[in-house]
Amino acid sequence: MTRNYVSVRKTDNLIMLVEDDKVVAKLLSHTLTQRGFNVEISADGRQAIENLDNDQIPKLVLLDIILPCADGFEVLSQIRSREGWNKIPIIMLTSKTQEFNVVRAFESGANDYVTKPFQLGELMVRINRLLN
Repeated sequence: MTRNYVSVRKTDNLIMLVEDDKVVAKLLSHTLTQRGFNVEISADGRQAIENLDNDQIPKLVLLDIILPCADGFEVLSQIRSREGWNKIPIIMLTSKTQEFNVVRAFESGANDYVTKPFQLGELMVRINRLLN
């Protein structure tokens, strides 16, 4: 069963995290919350796509590629096709290191691409850069 962990959300501080690895999701959620963000976690692609119908549009999306139900490229495509969502910064956060995945992500509308394992400090700098 897929669980969705949602904190109290404010659109101006919301980050959508699409990540099926519970350890990574917990680490990022904790770190982002400590920096003043509210985090909505979707543990699979289908759940992330369903969350696009919410009235809450995040400031940024952190998106894994390898996900149950629908992969990150499908989620990325759905995000970019929706009004109000199409300009949201998206960072792909994945273990996929092959060049064709990186190229596909950027061609599909990703703003940045970070491979796992990632350095938390570097990721926070990339997030801040996209939000400023």
